[in-house]
Amino acid sequence: MTKFVRTLPALVLTCLTLATAQIAVANPSETARFRDANGRLIEIGLDARKLTLPRAKPAKLYDCSDKFQLCLADGHRFAFAYFRNCEDAAPLGNYRRLKFQPKIVSVLHDDLWMVFDASPNLMFHYVRSAGLVGIYVGRKPSFDFRTLLRKRDLNLSDYEKLEYRIASPGTIAACK
Repeated sequence: MTKFVRTLPALVLTCLTLATAQIAVANPSETARFRDANGRLIEIGLDARKLTLPRAKPAKLYDCSDKFQLCLADGHRFAFAYFRNCEDAAPLGNYRRLKFQPKIVSVLHDDLWMVFDASPNLMFHYVRSAGLVGIYVGRKPSFDFRTLLRKRDLNLSDYEKLEYRIASPGTIAACK
């Protein structure tokens, strides 16, 4: 009886841990919705692994994440990778470890605007504490946000109309 009483707390803790882990996996922020000024949507369905972009058919979303990074891609037009741990962003060499290495367009306090070679028609607005808060979509499929890297008088407000801002509650890809 004494042995059973000693193992009971460990058994209860194990059951609670497993239940919590199942809840965390079963509800991974479901679908993140980004809306532009005209009401058009970008949807990133983490639960259904589905991506909906403007002027494109819905695509299958692949999770290429590991312990170091959160990584999402559709294999054609969408690619995003960022650190799981915010502190990993400090050494610049760590960016080489990301599956898709970002090109930093602009930085302001905790806000970061970046573009990836694998998806040059999209620019991502990332906030350290909130994660992905905006996605800019080029006016035409051939538009390349990497051209902003060479622009001397860059004013991001010139591209405000191209931004789809997070509309659904919750966060996506926020580092810890």
